[in-house]
Amino acid sequence: MKRGVLVTFIVILMPWITRAQETPNGPQSLTLEQAVNFAVEHNKELQASQMKIVLRNKMIQEAISEGLPQINGSLDYTTNFNHEIESFRSKLPDQSTVGVSISQLLFSGQWILGIQTSKIAKTIAAQQVTLTELDIKETVYNSYYTILVSERLMDIVKKNLENMSEVQTHTENMYKAGTAEITDVDQIRITVGQLKNSLLSMQRTVDVNYNLLRLQLGLQAGTPIELTDRLENFLTEDGFQKLSAQAFDINENSQYQLMQTQEELQKKMVGSKKWAYAPTISASYSYSYQIKSGLFSAPHTAGVTMSIPLFSGLQRKAQLDQEKITLDQTTLNKSLLEDQLNLQEEQYKFALKNALEDYNLQKENIIVAKKVLDNYQYKYNAGAVSSLDLTQANNNYLQAENNYTSACLTLLQAQTQLDKLYNQLK
Repeated sequence: MKRGVLVTFIVILMPWITRAQETPNGPQSLTLEQAVNFAVEHNKELQASQMKIVLRNKMIQEAISEGLPQINGSLDYTTNFNHEIESFRSKLPDQSTVGVSISQLLFSGQWILGIQTSKIAKTIAAQQVTLTELDIKETVYNSYYTILVSERLMDIVKKNLENMSEVQTHTENMYKAGTAEITDVDQIRITVGQLKNSLLSMQRTVDVNYNLLRLQLGLQAGTPIELTDRLENFLTEDGFQKLSAQAFDINENSQYQLMQTQEELQKKMVGSKKWAYAPTISASYSYSYQIKSGLFSAPHTAGVTMSIPLFSGLQRKAQLDQEKITLDQTTLNKSLLEDQLNLQEEQYKFALKNALEDYNLQKENIIVAKKVLDNYQYKYNAGAVSSLDLTQANNNYLQAENNYTSACLTLLQAQTQLDKLYNQLK
């Protein structure tokens, strides 16, 4: 291949090479923190909420601009088509005028409150973004935990399958040697078959949970993901105890903060309707220059205007009453939310306490069930117990592992919902 052709070939392939380098070949390793941050950064719902903040900034600018000088220019030309006034034996001249006018709002209570309400509305938009972030974080937390506990249980079943497969081989050899019954072989074979089915079912469950996490992260289906945090990292009893003893400051709750801001906004809306009864004062100045005219007019004019609302058919009163009623509703809703959040805090702490107790109990049960299984397996190899006894002990052990895994997930979910209530999800 000639050198020029080779260079051209490489240039053509360069975008593909670059793209291939940008695409990770191996699985994307994600800690829980990285997964949460990735979801927050790429979530489309959150991006739409953040755009509302930008929109509110523009609305604040619009509200402020209404009180700034308003300057307009004008250019006017009028022709009379050489119309002649017979009595004066003269023609009407064409007129051409250029001018500029300035108006300035001097006082308006509604304008001042309009700026304040726009700023409060921006705060509300930001608080709504925070609430959306918390919902996203909670979802990712629970999905991450669900995958970890599912993978743990799948590993337990896989190891148990390997163990029982060895028992099956040992039992078949014993049967061939005449030291075991065919029922023993069949019983162990049934157990191994059940474990294989359980393993396949768990693998499908894990795959579904991974796809759910991919969806939450905004990743395409099939994108390789590897969770690097281990389940044991999150099961620290000191952390649970500290959380359960923490005092609840309702003012730190994001949902309550939003309701407080909405109440503040509604108070400003009531004030705005009250200022509708007040006069509005503005000043104006204009300058005009007659480029072509036979008439005389003053080039400079200035004035001050006061607009005083006298009667609007009780429209302003009706609007004010509506805003007062809305304010009362908002205040009642805030009080109701306060009661609900305090009740939630009690329920969540109770759930966390129960989950922690169950977790410790199930952890002890695993130790006991494993000891029993090891003992029965030893006795089975010695011919002291039947295959039915061994499979029953094995089932008890697997049930203990399943109960422990469920307890882990329940405990972590209880922690998550309490952290969310306290606005402590990282």
